[in-house]
Amino acid sequence: MLGSIAPGVHFLRVWKATELYSGIKPHYGVSLTVDGRSTSRIDGGSYTEAPGTILLKQPGQMQHVLDRESPGTFQLVSFDAELIEASRLALDHGLQGRLAAVHVDPRDERVEPLRRLHEVILSVAPDRFAVDVAVAAAVAAFTSFLGATPRATGASVRPNVRRAREFLLEHVAEKVTLDDLADHARTDKFHLCREFSRELGLPPYAFLTRARIARACILLRHGVAPSEVASRVGFCDQSQMHRHFIRVVGCTPGTYAGGRGRRRSGVRAAW
Repeated sequence: MLGSIAPGVHFLRVWKATELYSGIKPHYGVSLTVDGRSTSRIDGGSYTEAPGTILLKQPGQMQHVLDRESPGTFQLVSFDAELIEASRLALDHGLQGRLAAVHVDPRDERVEPLRRLHEVILSVAPDRFAVDVAVAAAVAAFTSFLGATPRATGASVRPNVRRAREFLLEHVAEKVTLDDLADHARTDKFHLCREFSRELGLPPYAFLTRARIARACILLRHGVAPSEVASRVGFCDQSQMHRHFIRVVGCTPGTYAGGRGRRRSGVRAAW
């Protein structure tokens, strides 16, 4: 099940997944595990997903599902960046900062609005007002997790890797050199390449390619023609994007834009 709930809010439900997913998140979002159990590596930390687990997502987050004990059913609600920024501005949270945590403590009072949104979406013919209230409450809860100081745990990404990732995400559509990246990360290129791969599971160039494909998926879903997307996400030409898109997403940009690719490979491609 894949669809739009409200302006800037999208929903995906996947039944009995068995594949070991690996990819970069293009959106802010909230996932809920319905059944099944799996182990994931997310931004350097290890997480077990069991029924009821809620995880928070943000652009640039790397997730590798390492193991599935059983087929899993899960849901993901994603929020466009503009909606998150509007909420943060209204709540005076500022417009900077990343998530302080990926896993949400079930005892945290902010969990209830996140769960409620999932419930409202799945209800039969939900009232428009109920949906709007649930979305606003969930987005407000989500933004409260942004901008806080990350907990000092072994799961946090090293500062130089974090700076490098932020640089790549900010310069997706531009030419990037390794020397510039290392300078911004405040380390040498040799340590950076080793630590980036160790922390995020991909070398910097592969991460940038995935980030460009993730950005391309967003533009395609917003109706931008495939012929225009390549230059807007940093690829040399349309053929280069076409090649990488098929490898990462599993279908052509045109097929994805038409919706057929999203239904067939939405977990891998768009979420």
